[in-house]
Amino acid sequence: MNIDVSQKYQEFKEEFTNYSILNKKDALLLAVSKKKPFAQILELNNLGQKDFGENYAQELRDKNKELTRSGAKLNWHYLGPIQKNKIKYIVGTSSLIHTLDSFKVAEEIDIFSQKNNIVQRALLQVNISEDPKKSGIYADDTLSLLKKIRNLKNISIEGFMTITEYSPIAENSRIHYRKMFKLAESLRAEFENRVQLSMGMSGDYKVALDEGSTIIRVGTKIFGERT
Repeated sequence: MNIDVSQKYQEFKEEFTNYSILNKKDALLLAVSKKKPFAQILELNNLGQKDFGENYAQELRDKNKELTRSGAKLNWHYLGPIQKNKIKYIVGTSSLIHTLDSFKVAEEIDIFSQKNNIVQRALLQVNISEDPKKSGIYADDTLSLLKKIRNLKNISIEGFMTITEYSPIAENSRIHYRKMFKLAESLRAEFENRVQLSMGMSGDYKVALDEGSTIIRVGTKIFGERT
């Protein structure tokens, strides 16, 4: 057993849970497991962690094969770029895709989903800080893309994901997360269920929870620094 990962997870889970209860927040903890061995994923799954995020399609494919062999039950989330030739590794395997940002890709997902009798859940990635180094659509384009994708039968848009400009100061993310929440609120009528908001990571998750996040993506505080 990897005591460090188990210990880090349990310590962070306690911190996350306590903050959530104190501030009356209800968000999913997503363990970002890219480049981490499946053995560590299984270890955390045995401790009760159900949701894991992967950034690379082929790594997701390989880990899903290990999952099948293990007999464990967990949910994969896809957090990386979506390439047409890799859709077969992502769609159907992922409980939720967080990085959809074009109608062309949505059409490809829909075609694959139809062929495989799947309705794929996804989030639209919004570049809320308009950072040229980040992927995602701008806020002003969100409604038009959402309406176009609604015409596709085998893809279900359930909310939004955003990644802000990096800052070592967590508070600097607040203005962007608040803007993302306001955008989601303005589009609430487009959704039948709770609008999912995937925002916040290890360094600023408390700010993200304050501002309405429903999914927190945490890697470093659980698995340690990436090498």
